[in-house]
Amino acid sequence: MHFPSPIFRTVLPRLVASSAIALLTACGGGGSGSSGSSSAAPAPVVQVSTVSGTVTKGVISNGLVSVYALEDGATARLLGSTHTDQSGHFSLSVTGYQGAVYIEVTAASSGEPTLMTCDSAAGCGDFSGSSNYDSNNNGSIDFGERFAVSGNFMLSSALPSIQQSASTSISTLTHLAAQLAAQFPQGINEVSIAAALSQVQNLFGLDGSLTGTRLIDLTNPTAISGATSDELRYALLSGALMGLTNDVAFGETLAAFTEDFIINQGQLVQQDGGAGTTSYLDLVEQALATAQHLNLGSFVTELQQLQTTLQNAESGSLTDSQPSPTAGGATAAKIDAFVADLALWEGYLSLNPQQASFAQVVSAMGVSTGADLSNMLQAMAIAGQYGPIVALPDLALGAACDSLGNYFARMTCRLLIAGKSLEDICEGTLNLVIFNRSLCDILNDLTLPLGAGVYGHFALYDGVVRIYGDVQNTEVDLTFTRASRSSTRYGFAVSGTVESAQGLLEITSGNVEMLFAGGLDIKNLKLPESANGSIAVNYQQFATDDHPDSMSFAGQVSLQLDLSNVRENDDSAETAYSGLDQIGIQMTAAGEFSSVYGDSFAGSLSISGGLDSNVQVQFETDLPDFSDRAVVTMTSSPDNMAAGLIDTIRIRWAGKQYDIENYFSSHGIRITNQDGIIMDLDLSVEDGVNAGRILLNGTAFGSVSPLNGSLLIKLSNGSEVVL
Repeated sequence: MHFPSPIFRTVLPRLVASSAIALLTACGGGGSGSSGSSSAAPAPVVQVSTVSGTVTKGVISNGLVSVYALEDGATARLLGSTHTDQSGHFSLSVTGYQGAVYIEVTAASSGEPTLMTCDSAAGCGDFSGSSNYDSNNNGSIDFGERFAVSGNFMLSSALPSIQQSASTSISTLTHLAAQLAAQFPQGINEVSIAAALSQVQNLFGLDGSLTGTRLIDLTNPTAISGATSDELRYALLSGALMGLTNDVAFGETLAAFTEDFIINQGQLVQQDGGAGTTSYLDLVEQALATAQHLNLGSFVTELQQLQTTLQNAESGSLTDSQPSPTAGGATAAKIDAFVADLALWEGYLSLNPQQASFAQVVSAMGVSTGADLSNMLQAMAIAGQYGPIVALPDLALGAACDSLGNYFARMTCRLLIAGKSLEDICEGTLNLVIFNRSLCDILNDLTLPLGAGVYGHFALYDGVVRIYGDVQNTEVDLTFTRASRSSTRYGFAVSGTVESAQGLLEITSGNVEMLFAGGLDIKNLKLPESANGSIAVNYQQFATDDHPDSMSFAGQVSLQLDLSNVRENDDSAETAYSGLDQIGIQMTAAGEFSSVYGDSFAGSLSISGGLDSNVQVQFETDLPDFSDRAVVTMTSSPDNMAAGLIDTIRIRWAGKQYDIENYFSSHGIRITNQDGIIMDLDLSVEDGVNAGRILLNGTAFGSVSPLNGSLLIKLSNGSEVVL
């Protein structure tokens, strides 16, 4: 058993509680209790429980799994041990014990080695020599390859009880929870385990429980295709730590990370500004890299949004996650807390799907903000195809000469540049002149028509190009300045404006990198296959008769565009480009949103997929009673968002999480929380008719019915609440 050093108990001091012991005696039914005959007492029933689960960081095969009883806040006797199979699964029987358990997974001490599957896009280190596990013989432990773990490898988990049977996932996240539970004042028992599991679950934004959510193998495409969103999120985050270390140092890295986690009382450093501490931002960036490697678009956007939030946090500051206040508590307390929380958000959270929740935020976000920004960023990327002309100035010299106005000038220019670079022409001792004008000045001041109403002003020596004109029904005036070049990738600083019928985007600063697969031909320019970057913008949505509630946005936009399916048409086509509906976009706009009516919020807007993809908005707000702050995430289709309707809402605060799903066609709504409570409602029914129930673990603890525009909740304890 490997709990952290006892020094951590000075962080969470142990409280010793004394308890009275009651002596229970059985009294006979009269007389002295003697009898002339006796019957044998029935044999006691021996309870047998099964403990099973999966060990994944990635998949751990032939790992030694040891299960220990917990007594008086500490580990006690060994209840049994076994090994994981090739898929990381294990199962063992426990006889005569049903309480809380501590589970530890270590490297096998003899026989076949314990193997881990690398599930980090960054790789997992290097093989020490020739290895049968090195499938491509490159010496590196690549994504999907297996390797033997070091002798100090250890993961752990803990369960509040193993009555009848219990199943658990064992990961780096359950390890954090188990080690944290061991440092609670009362030690590790069923209450501290429940609280620690809830703390880590809320810290990493997981919907399901750490022990109950299935851990999947990220290197198995079949497992990925059949996984739920929460299973994928869990796998990405629990596997992220390996991207910051290697096969040999993983045990030490996890131990140091756990030590910091406990010293910080169950919190992580949000971002450390390069100080060397493993931060939450570090983990998110590794999870993001793996999500990108696996083309998990929705998670790329989600993780980019979290990455932006953490990057904006104060260096060295800690997260503020809390366990659910009802973790390990009684059912009645959970139901009462559920109803009280709904009452808290009354006036902000609408229980009618046809009425907007957080209406001031929806107003401030605007009806077409996401789609309009997406269109504008696409226009920017299309205009960027001309940037490489200044990124490859020497190759562009001939084309520049060919663009001059008359035959004599073109021939003279060609003769002057022969065998010379742009640096020779502009910085050399030669004074090359055409028509009394320096050739360097000519090459640094070229304005050329680029077709389809687009023009470019090129300064080859300065490395700057200004592109202006009509691009896909938007007016662009953008300046690209060369910044970097690596193989087929070209980086530019960008600034300027993009205007559509819906709004005006001003790019004040930023950088964009474009990928031109297969290289470039200056004489036959093409669209980039992809573009990504981060830009600072101001966006103003125009007011119209249909949508007078215009809005503005000021902040940072991160983007990734996949333009590989877009093709430039010839002059005979009706449109300049085809395949625009197949553009893939991942965009997060983080900053201040304001409406013309004065509504505003600081938050972010994200889109992942195409133009018709869902829009996600996230912001932080005060609780209605101002006792705390909450993070609210709203997701909706573009059409519903334009109508002020929200498909799903998530609210997180103080260890709590509420998820609201609206079903507009059926007038239905589902609300769930961190304790697994479910409230399903059918709001199409008449007053007084049962519209739904409040359920926990399949048991109803209350009913809900409409009442004069409100909802009447009748709980099983006889109390009633009107919302």
